Amino acid sequence: MSVRFSIITPTFEQVDYIKDTIESVLGQTFTDFEYIIVDSCSEDGTKEVVEKYAATDDRIKYIREKDHGQAEGINKGLRMAKGEIVAWLNSDDFYYNNRVLEHVDKSFRKYDKRVSGSESACGLVIGDAWYCDKNKKMTEYNPSDRHVKDDVIRRWYYIVQPACFWKNEGRLLDEKYHYVFDWKFFAEMCEKYKPLYTHKPYAVYRMYEDNKTGMNNAARRFEVYRLQKELEGDTLNTAWCRFVYKAYDKAEKSGNDRIKKYTDFLSKVLFHISGKRIAGF
Repeated sequence: MSVRFSIITPTFEQVDYIKDTIESVLGQTFTDFEYIIVDSCSEDGTKEVVEKYAATDDRIKYIREKDHGQAEGINKGLRMAKGEIVAWLNSDDFYYNNRVLEHVDKSFRKYDKRVSGSESACGLVIGDAWYCDKNKKMTEYNPSDRHVKDDVIRRWYYIVQPACFWKNEGRLLDEKYHYVFDWKFFAEMCEKYKPLYTHKPYAVYRMYEDNKTGMNNAARRFEVYRLQKELEGDTLNTAWCRFVYKAYDKAEKSGNDRIKKYTDFLSKVLFHISGKRIAGF
């Protein structure tokens, strides 16, 4: 039996945060959804937390098996998803309020009803997001469309992923990437569909020291360079991303963090004077 939404939460060792995530999903006023939680065999109490909720809500499907990275875990959920609309919500993030799915559903229906037969129906809805600290204190508001300009997403990942919802077409993440699999996923989605930006806050993205996206390291910079080469080929932006990776690698090997600071400053300058054609982020 199909449902309107499939929400996927990958998790590993995040017992301190996953309760907020689960309750933000189960508390939605729009109730026609399945909730797939994919746990890479956490040993910190996550299993007990999830099973407690699953015992009283049959919309939860709990998969507990080892994976080789977050992208693989999310793909397990995507392969299971029966919903018409899909999203993933990491186990340290949560939805902004209990009417998010209701608003997303209306946005898809309103757009699909409005377009003519010669136009594509809405395939991707993107909302805004808040950043918060590990204690849920809101720190910054991020309107997702503030930097939209043509294909800028290929060079700069400005979208906050938990605020994104898309039509279920069986699309999967590229598991060769550890840091930028979501960037590639949404860059390709935006090539196929013109995103519908709703200007509504959908999600809260938790930023803290151990957060993977917050790791400003050479490993991530190498993946950014690799992705730019895949998406754009040999361009000035790709060459700059390679330079940034090399600079970060040198900084980490030498223990000189000033190299990273100077490189980040140059990246921001180039980004603005190039009209967002060179990013390196």
